[in-house]
Amino acid sequence: MTTRPLRRVVVVGTGTGVGKTWLSCALLRRLRALGHAPLGLKPIESGVSPGADTDARSLALAAGHAEDGTAVSATTAPPYRLADPISPHLAARRAGVTIELEAALRYVQQQESGMAPSGRPVAVIESAGGLFSPLAPGMTNFDLARALDPAAWLLVAPDALGVLHDVTATLTAARALGRVPDAVALCRARPADASTGTNADELARLAISRKPWVFPDDGEAGLDALLRSLLD
Repeated sequence: MTTRPLRRVVVVGTGTGVGKTWLSCALLRRLRALGHAPLGLKPIESGVSPGADTDARSLALAAGHAEDGTAVSATTAPPYRLADPISPHLAARRAGVTIELEAALRYVQQQESGMAPSGRPVAVIESAGGLFSPLAPGMTNFDLARALDPAAWLLVAPDALGVLHDVTATLTAARALGRVPDAVALCRARPADASTGTNADELARLAISRKPWVFPDDGEAGLDALLRSLLD
């Protein structure tokens, strides 16, 4: 029985409501179809109400490793399930807790340790909010992503007005800190506007980033190409 090294994909965004969960789930389903053994995790999530579906559950179901949304090797839920639908740091403060990087990383590692010892294991880990959304004083999702390295980072942005600025600002800040995302994808997560359908070309034309993938337009072929760029 051959054991293959675990690969991590960290899905970050330019903000909230940009399509991170939708694209993460699409990638997880495609990974399964391609013969990988994926794991879908979201260790920090705000806006979690009792009895409602969560992003963590959607990821787990898309990955096929849990019918009820729990992770593979632990009976506990993700460490930070915060009620208020606001920035994670503020939702945590209102709940009387402090988000700790070590706890989130330990949770990911515990779930990864329960993955099948054979096959082609890939962990897709989604952040909460934008790449620089605060998680605690002096800590953002950027710090969480850095702690999860070595990994491939996928930056998700909306195919909508304002995305040229948002991608520029996010990449500029990340570059200043010495670690930029490995790929950029646009999602049709917001209502179409006059810029929709032009943004990928403009991001490349203005040399803001390499031409992003656009989903759902690029379909399965696009998902396959994106996964190759992240995992090869």
